[in-house]
Amino acid sequence: MIEFDFNWSEPLNLLLLALTAAMLPLQLWLLFRQKSSVSGQRFRIRTGLNVLLWLAVIAFVVQPYVVGKAKTPVGFIAGKDLPRAVVDSLLDSLSESGNVVADDPEASMSDTLILAGQDFDPALFPKIMQSQQPPGLIRWIPYFQKDLPYDLQWKGLVRNGEMQVLHGRIESTQKHFIKLKYGSQTLDSVSLDAGSNHFRLQFPGFTLGRTVVELTLNEKVTDTLHYFSRSAAPMTVQFILDSPDFESRALANWLGKAGHSVIYTTTLSKDIKSKLTINKGKEPDVIITDAANAASPLVKKSLLNGKSILFLYLTNPLSEVSAINAALGTTFQVTKSSSGEFVAIQSGLTALPYRFVPSNRYFQVAGYPFAVQKTSGIVGVSLLNETFPLQLSGDSLAYQKIWNTLLAPIRPLSKSGIEVTAPVFQGLGSEVALNNFPEAVRMLGIGTDTIFPVSSALNPQSGNAIFKPAESGWIAFNDTLETELYVENQSVPAVHYHTALVRDFVRSYHVYREKLAENAPGPVAKTNGVNRKLPDWMWFGLILCCLLAVWIESK
Repeated sequence: MIEFDFNWSEPLNLLLLALTAAMLPLQLWLLFRQKSSVSGQRFRIRTGLNVLLWLAVIAFVVQPYVVGKAKTPVGFIAGKDLPRAVVDSLLDSLSESGNVVADDPEASMSDTLILAGQDFDPALFPKIMQSQQPPGLIRWIPYFQKDLPYDLQWKGLVRNGEMQVLHGRIESTQKHFIKLKYGSQTLDSVSLDAGSNHFRLQFPGFTLGRTVVELTLNEKVTDTLHYFSRSAAPMTVQFILDSPDFESRALANWLGKAGHSVIYTTTLSKDIKSKLTINKGKEPDVIITDAANAASPLVKKSLLNGKSILFLYLTNPLSEVSAINAALGTTFQVTKSSSGEFVAIQSGLTALPYRFVPSNRYFQVAGYPFAVQKTSGIVGVSLLNETFPLQLSGDSLAYQKIWNTLLAPIRPLSKSGIEVTAPVFQGLGSEVALNNFPEAVRMLGIGTDTIFPVSSALNPQSGNAIFKPAESGWIAFNDTLETELYVENQSVPAVHYHTALVRDFVRSYHVYREKLAENAPGPVAKTNGVNRKLPDWMWFGLILCCLLAVWIESK
């Protein structure tokens, strides 16, 4: 198929084409004026040479070329980490669909290139980009060892009290027990059966500054997670209760010791209320109450103003949850889960024998009978029984973990938020997202580098930028928050770095092809065929030969 490398939408190009086309009638008019002075045979030769010259010039303007089918539909390159048996299996399956050339990165006639595995020669990717005819499409088939976690992702920066979440995958040949540990303390754990598993572990941030957490598989450390925990702005929490009790008083005291402001309001008797303030603060960010106060004007007004409402101390969830839904417009649903008086959640902690029905309109906190729904504000409902006995028994860490977990999703949005998905690798791009800054951030220094965030069109206080660190280890943001980010180098488990490197190349190559297609004058760049073009020196030689022939004939 013949295509033209010519932009038909450009006015100057069309003018040039029109002038070139007008050259032929002008040449023929000049030739016919001289027809009487030359013989018939010589006139035909002269006319033919001039037409040939005109064809060469107009062809040079529109640049025709041939788009042919790739002789090799599929190219295949296997990484060094791929077992020979897996390579042979992949080649056999690919050979059934067409011609395949293996381990030839410079094969310029392949339509699609398949990369299998992660561990490739560092010179491979530049060779692909610099080849005469790069592949139209690159597909990646990752390979991971069985019984080892992979595709790990977590937050590189968290606020104190915010939920740190780890996502990962593992191909299990047997049952595994995965834990996140901070020293000897288990932060979260999950049991996985044999097969392909996606796991999610989470815990509330409880440290300040540089933090290192270990991921263990059957008590053996497989990976180390680095992240930086930033201080969180203290909240103002107001309790609205009909009567004081040990549970609410213990929670109020714990919040006060954590630096938060607490307004503890209870009704002692008719028209007599008690108000206790701990760490005087501003207007409430979070209101903690029971279902009887769901229709309270203060609760409704606070929710409309974007505040968070937390309902505790439920006794009859079916009717109380319905009352909350009717008063605040939420859609929580609960159902009976046990015939007993309570169900055990963990040692020393129980809950009502009910559970939340799964729904896309609200989400549930893993490990606890607690659901959260976003409306104009945030509404949380807990089915837990009393937690203060944990404090009385001396298990303050368990008590802290429970309430940090429950409060994390209903915390007010922090100002000057920075989000980075870890792990971040030296020399590879990672996205840095900025949220809720007082003013648009034009530039931000990270270590020895500077990034220039692009503000969101919908929210000028938010923006993002791609950060490609030139150094590794802990590097500091140049801000007043004393924030740091951990950058992994190539000495981490090789599979993690190689996976990130291949993923980054494949993503960049697809973006490169899309940009090439957008800037192309026609649909040529979007095809995956082989383009055969005349080089510039051949065009120069062709036009020069035609001019020389016309000149010699006239002599």
